[in-house]
Amino acid sequence: MVVFLRLAFQNLNRYKTRSLLALFGIATSVAVLFSILSFNKGFEKGLAKELERTGIHFMVVPSGCPHEVASLVLHGSIIPKFLDLAVMDKIKAFEGIEFASPILVAQLPNPEQKRVDLVYGIEMAKIMQIKPHWNIEGAVPKDDHEIILGAEMAGHQGLKVGDVINYPNVSASFRVSGILKKTGTQDDAFIYMPIEAAQTIFKKPSGATAVGVKVTDPALLTKITDGLAEQVPGIQIVTMNQVMSSISTLAASAKVLGLSIAIIAIIVSAVGVMNAMLMAVFERTQEIGMMRAIGAARSDIFRIILIEGMLLTATGGLAGILVSVAGSDLIGLFVRRIMPYAPAGSMGHFDPGIAGASLIFAVIVGICSGLYPAWKASRIQPIEAIRG
Repeated sequence: MVVFLRLAFQNLNRYKTRSLLALFGIATSVAVLFSILSFNKGFEKGLAKELERTGIHFMVVPSGCPHEVASLVLHGSIIPKFLDLAVMDKIKAFEGIEFASPILVAQLPNPEQKRVDLVYGIEMAKIMQIKPHWNIEGAVPKDDHEIILGAEMAGHQGLKVGDVINYPNVSASFRVSGILKKTGTQDDAFIYMPIEAAQTIFKKPSGATAVGVKVTDPALLTKITDGLAEQVPGIQIVTMNQVMSSISTLAASAKVLGLSIAIIAIIVSAVGVMNAMLMAVFERTQEIGMMRAIGAARSDIFRIILIEGMLLTATGGLAGILVSVAGSDLIGLFVRRIMPYAPAGSMGHFDPGIAGASLIFAVIVGICSGLYPAWKASRIQPIEAIRG
């Protein structure tokens, strides 16, 4: 086997340009394949981690807003409809509810800074239950005139604990009591104020964007959500699993599209490898004939050519995986630009299982690409080849 490997390597090395071009095609295809699979796995892990951090089991929103819930939970997006907080009493009275907390998300023009701030009204007494992963510099607001700033918001404006933000358009001023340390999520871009203060400045005294609910026993989640849906009209309930399923479906669609492109690229690369090897076989017809004349069996010729294909694609596959790992940060930035939602943190991690599967796939492509050239080479007759 060592002799066959050495011969195959020498043959590839004789046609460097052609071999490098074929290797480049395979490397590019495997890099795309590996990136899609590893980023998809990182996406699912990051999504599950973010949903675990929400500290609630389901959201109650106005009826007819199921798709906006995922954006609200993960982006803090604004839902055009408002929920009447009269439903809070019914939700809290339901058996199995640990707590229910209203959330009001809206945009507040800031004429002094000539920008629009994103405001997240929340019950400050429950903020660490809803956002258990938060690390706040300073303190949680004690009254309706104090706020918490997201890290990005505070950083851009150079604000610190104790500073005051004025909103003359709504006749309100707020003291910064705390600054959220960077989370890497949309939380960094918000201003967090007591729900009562938000309801006052947005003139929604009994309104909320949603109600976040946590149950005492997650095993009873389905029973509780079904019961609430029956007893409280005009609401829609979306569990965190449904949010995850909705976003995962979106990611799966992108994955299918990406894999389709990768498979097309691999097929094109495989044809390129086959073409390169066929050309090499035609150019080495006399050489192969001489090998046959001095005793090389058909199977020997077949194995040498097949090993050439496997060496070429295995090396290309390995190079593609290394390039993908090295460029994972750049690929991550690209994914965040094209995806409507991407979890915080790095999504591109080296996964030995995916790397091994990608490499095996590349070798299989090499075997398939090399079969015909190897069969063609093994059929060369010594006398005919020597005659030219």
